[in-house]
Amino acid sequence: MRKREYPSSATIAVFLTAVLVSWPTAAAAAGPSGSEAEKVSRIGRAGDFQMERTKANSSPLALRLYGGFSRAKAGDLDAGLDGYFEILELYQAWGFGSATGGYNSPFRAGYDAGADLVVQISRGIGIGIGAGYLRFSKSSLMTLTHESESYELSVTPTLSAVPIRLGVFLTLPLGQRLNLTINGGAVAYAQLKLDARYRTDIFGSEMGEQSYSASGGGPFKNLGYEGSLGFEFMVSRNTGIFVEAVGRYARLENFEKATRSSRTNGDSSTTEGRLYLESFTATDGQREYIWDAFAVEETPPVSPTPSIRYSEPKIDLSGFSLQAGLRIRL
Repeated sequence: MRKREYPSSATIAVFLTAVLVSWPTAAAAAGPSGSEAEKVSRIGRAGDFQMERTKANSSPLALRLYGGFSRAKAGDLDAGLDGYFEILELYQAWGFGSATGGYNSPFRAGYDAGADLVVQISRGIGIGIGAGYLRFSKSSLMTLTHESESYELSVTPTLSAVPIRLGVFLTLPLGQRLNLTINGGAVAYAQLKLDARYRTDIFGSEMGEQSYSASGGGPFKNLGYEGSLGFEFMVSRNTGIFVEAVGRYARLENFEKATRSSRTNGDSSTTEGRLYLESFTATDGQREYIWDAFAVEETPPVSPTPSIRYSEPKIDLSGFSLQAGLRIRL
């Protein structure tokens, strides 16, 4: 009978040492367990997302696109454009017929649109420059009827300008996706233009036309200011939708040049010069009547009588706008 031999204590110690030394290496080669692998994957995804977010927010440029409703005071422009309609109202007041319709100020409802390029100097502060288009226009029609005769007067005046803005843009976070926006700056009004064509008809047949056109000078002669307050909702990391109310102060000087053209029964004439506001005063013995109209003169006019006065009109674009738009981080 053979005697069973057992390994010596020294052999067992050597075997255990070899297993302990090789185990970490084998475990590393086999990879982490399921829970550890998921943890590593989450960390990796979070790191990639953070790098992507940092990259997306690294651009200092933002583009604002906007448009909306606008309203202006207009000042002397309304007084001059309303002049011929006031004459028909006087005829009615003096008993020469009855009038329907009247003058509708085009400056009560216009529109504006534009774009701003903003450089973010910090997370919530930007400095930008932009340009837009501002336009006011509305048709007016008035009819004076006396016995069997009918006299019709119509006009569609248009006032337009290209505002060039330099301003400061503030963005204050109110929540995860909602921001408060505050903007303000100086505005130069370039390409300031006025066009108004009157048409007169008697018994439905054309009697004549008279038109006024005027334009302003350089933009730095027509300066104003504006400020806005609004809210922005972030629809994505780089895009926001905003609505804002804009207040505008713009009391501008007279146009630099103007043209008056008239055509009646085949005869036509044209006068070039500057635009003036001609104010008339009349009385019927009981009441005093005052009305205004535009005039174009080559040289500064002199009042022939105390009842006629001339002055240069002031253009007042002060008012407000309600706008909506997009802000895109470039």
